[in-house]
Amino acid sequence: MLVRAITLAAPFAAMGLGLGLAPVEAQDEPRVAVLDFSSFMMGEGGQSVNLGKALSAMLVTEFSGREGMQVIERQQINALLDEQDLCSSGRAACSEAESLEIGRLLGLQYVLLGQITSIVDNLRMDIRAVDVETSEIVTVHKKSGRTTDLFSIVVDLADDFSAQLHLVPSSERAEIEEIPVAATIEFSRALDFEDRGEIDQAIRHYEATLEIHANHRDARRALERLRGG
Repeated sequence: MLVRAITLAAPFAAMGLGLGLAPVEAQDEPRVAVLDFSSFMMGEGGQSVNLGKALSAMLVTEFSGREGMQVIERQQINALLDEQDLCSSGRAACSEAESLEIGRLLGLQYVLLGQITSIVDNLRMDIRAVDVETSEIVTVHKKSGRTTDLFSIVVDLADDFSAQLHLVPSSERAEIEEIPVAATIEFSRALDFEDRGEIDQAIRHYEATLEIHANHRDARRALERLRGG
């Protein structure tokens, strides 16, 4: 049985900073984008990749299974980045000013920004939701755990944010399980290749992800999308 090592940082209650988001019932479905997090990873044997893309992609998948919100896919965001020449055309984490500009161009209500740090198997994550119209930070969460608990952390973050919007949790949630660090590294590399338009390389690394961890839903989802054109 997986022992979940995730804790909510002491200064933040279960509902973040207590800065409430408007209930979904009182407004149209909010449009939300999860932008690539800035990240630092130092793994065993000197392996280091950008975990920020992996986390944002996994959060998009988790949010997409919930009713009451519209979540923008990474491919749509990256197309806009290329068109507007923002964030080094999607190859680097956006600044907050660029993130808000993306939000305005896409007609979003919230953008989710953050930072993730992984040293060997110790993971720390800071995430904040920013109101695009007012530029105000409406909620902040900090979580820590093991890098292998990445999927569990993603589910917790999605639950925290969804609770503030009074959303119904996903009815078809995948079983929470550890993801080997090697699978996360392969998945992160696949995302980098896909963002650069090197689709054959991306497919190879998505396949390698599934060879290591057959239940990696985001790698499977990406392969279905790429193979389907």
